[in-house]
Amino acid sequence: MGVLKNLFLGVYASNAGIRLLFLPLCYAFIISPFAVLFARKYNIHQKLIEYIPEDYKTADRLPQLFLSLVPVILATRLISGRRYGAVDEGRKRRVQLLPYWIPGFRHCINVWFGGDSWFNGIRDSTVDSIVGYNLSGSKRNIVLSSSLLGQILNQSDSLEETDLTKRYVPNNAFGMPSNTMDQYARIQPAVSKAIAEDIFRGEQMKKLVSASLTILAESLPDFITFNSSIVDQMAWERVADVELTESTVEAECELFPIVNEFFCNTIITPITGPQFPESYPLLASDLATINQSFFKLAIGVPRLFPLPGLPGAVVAKKRLLQNLVKFYNDLSSPSGKKDMADDESQSGEEADADTPTPLTALNELFSKYKLPSTARAAITLELLHGMVSRAVPLAFWTLLHIFSLSSPLSEKAQKQDRSQFPVEKIRQETSSWAEAIQPPAIHPSFPAPPEIHFALPDTLFSSTSFPYVRSCINEARRLYNGSLATAQITKPITVTENRSARPGAEEQWKLDVGSYIDMGISQILINTSAANYLCPDQYIADRFLSAQTLAPLSSPLLDPTEEFTTALLIAFVAGVVQLWDVTAGIKKSLFEHWQEAQATAAGEKKESEMGRKEKVGTWVMPKAVDGANIKLPKDEVRVRIRRREGLDGPKTLRKGR
Repeated sequence: MGVLKNLFLGVYASNAGIRLLFLPLCYAFIISPFAVLFARKYNIHQKLIEYIPEDYKTADRLPQLFLSLVPVILATRLISGRRYGAVDEGRKRRVQLLPYWIPGFRHCINVWFGGDSWFNGIRDSTVDSIVGYNLSGSKRNIVLSSSLLGQILNQSDSLEETDLTKRYVPNNAFGMPSNTMDQYARIQPAVSKAIAEDIFRGEQMKKLVSASLTILAESLPDFITFNSSIVDQMAWERVADVELTESTVEAECELFPIVNEFFCNTIITPITGPQFPESYPLLASDLATINQSFFKLAIGVPRLFPLPGLPGAVVAKKRLLQNLVKFYNDLSSPSGKKDMADDESQSGEEADADTPTPLTALNELFSKYKLPSTARAAITLELLHGMVSRAVPLAFWTLLHIFSLSSPLSEKAQKQDRSQFPVEKIRQETSSWAEAIQPPAIHPSFPAPPEIHFALPDTLFSSTSFPYVRSCINEARRLYNGSLATAQITKPITVTENRSARPGAEEQWKLDVGSYIDMGISQILINTSAANYLCPDQYIADRFLSAQTLAPLSSPLLDPTEEFTTALLIAFVAGVVQLWDVTAGIKKSLFEHWQEAQATAAGEKKESEMGRKEKVGTWVMPKAVDGANIKLPKDEVRVRIRRREGLDGPKTLRKGR
C-alpha cells in the first residue's frame, strides 16, 4: 500500500486518541516553519531552554534514555509474543495476535511504515490461515484463505460496516456535512437497500445495462473520429491529446483519459439522465481527479497541506458537489422542473426531471427523510465514484494487457499462432453477440464508418457466457484490486478449514465479537499469493478458464457493483476489440518534439508524419498506484488506434437487434 493509504488505515482504524491528535498535528506541521521563525526572532527557544535542569542538558542523558527504553520494548515483545490462539472447550481456536514492540501504539508503526511489505511478510511467514494484529486497541483479523474468507462473507448478518468507510470516507472524501452524519447513519440501511434495488439488482439493472449498450452502439464507431481540429473532436478525444499519425487512418492518444471519459459517459448517463453529463463537461475528469487523490482526501488533511494534487482534488470535489446540489434542487423544485422542461423542449428531448431514473427514485427517498441537498449530493457522489473507480481502471488494464499480449513483437506472441492472440480469441468469442459491420459507402469519396450491433443483454448476466472475456476481466481484478473494505463482527463467527498436513482433520476458528475483519487487505493478499496462483505477479489472460483455478472471491460486501460493472466491461471490451486495432505508441524525446514542431512550422507536416509511421512502438506497463478500489496507472500510456479492417457488410438483422 502507498504511504497515504497506510496512514489512513493507521489513523482511522485506531483508537479515538490518535484520531483526535491527527488533525492538530497536521495543522502544527503547516505552521511549524512560521513558528520556528517567530521563536528565532524573539529568542523564545533560548528562554525555554533556561527552564530545563542542567542535569538533563548533558549529552550522556541520551544513552541513558535509550537503555531505559530497551528493557521496556523487549519485555513488550516477549509478552505479546506469548499470546497464542487459545483453544476453548469446543476445540475452537481463537485468532493469534501478532507480537509487537511498542506498547500503546502496538502495530500502528508497522502499518504506517511497513504497509505492503509488512502484510506480505505476514502472509509468507505465518502457518495459520487467520492472523490478528492490533492498531492501538483495535483488534483486526487478516484472512489468508479464500475458503475461510468466503465463509465469513456468507455470514453477512454477523458483520457490520465500520466507521472507517461509513463515517470518515463520506465526510472527508465526499463532502458529507458533519451536522448530517447522525441523520445519515440512521437512514443508511434504507438508502443502501434502495440503491441496490434500483441499480445493482434485478430488472432495473438489466434496463440500465440495456441503455448503456445503446450508448455504446451509437458512440463506439466514433471512439476516434480522426478529426485534426479539436472543435470537431468528441469530448473523450479532447482530453486524450489525440494526434493524427496517418491522415484519417491512424491516431495516437493517451489510453487512460480516453477510456475514462468515454466509459464514464456510458455508465453514468442511464443513471442520471442525459442532461446532467451534457451540462457538466468536466464530470468524468473530476471523478478521475478524486480517484487519483482519494486517500489524500480521505485522511482529511487541510487543503494547504503540502501534498501534490490535493488542491486540484479539493476543487474537483467542490465542483462535483455544487453540480449535484443544483441537480437535486432542480428535481425537487417545481419551477426547476419547468425550466428544465422548457430548455429541453427547444431541442426536442425529454427533461431529466420528467424521465424516471434511479436518481429520481432516490431523490424521493431523500425527500421522505428530509435530507438536505448537500447530503444528497455527497451520497450521490459516493455512488457515482464507487462505480467509476471500479469499472474504468478495470477497463483500462484489461484493454492494455490484451492488446499488449497480442502484439506481434511480444516474446509470447512470437511463439503463438495469430488465432491464439487474446484479441483474436475475444473477437471470435463475441462476434455473434457484438456484431461489427461495414455499411456500404453512400459515395466512393466518403466511406461510411463501421457499425456495431449488440444482441439482447440477458447473455451478459450468465456466469457461463463469454468465458475468455470474463477470464481477462477477472485477471485484471485479481492483479489490480486495491480495496480497503472492512467490517466489524457483531455476532460470534465460527469458520472451519481442513488441515493440509492431516487429510480429513478439521480446524475451527472462533472470531471474537467486537473485532474487525480487513476484507480488502485479505483479498489482496490472497490474490497475490504464490500458494494460490502460479506466477501471481503476471497477467495471464486465460488463467481462470481452468476449472481448478478459482476466480477472485466476490461478495456484495467486497464489491456491491460487481455484476453491474462486469456486464458493462464485457460489452465495452468486446465492442472496442471488434471495431478497433490498438498498438503501442511511440515514446518521443524532447529533441523529436522540437523537430516535429519545426517541421510543422515550416509546412513539412507530411514528411514528419511519414517519419513517425515508420517507427514501431513497444509496450511498457506503467506502475500501478493506489486508487479508491482498483489500482491506477502512475504514468500515461500512449497508444495508436486504427479502425479494424476486413469487416463484413451488413446482414439481415435478426429480431431483437
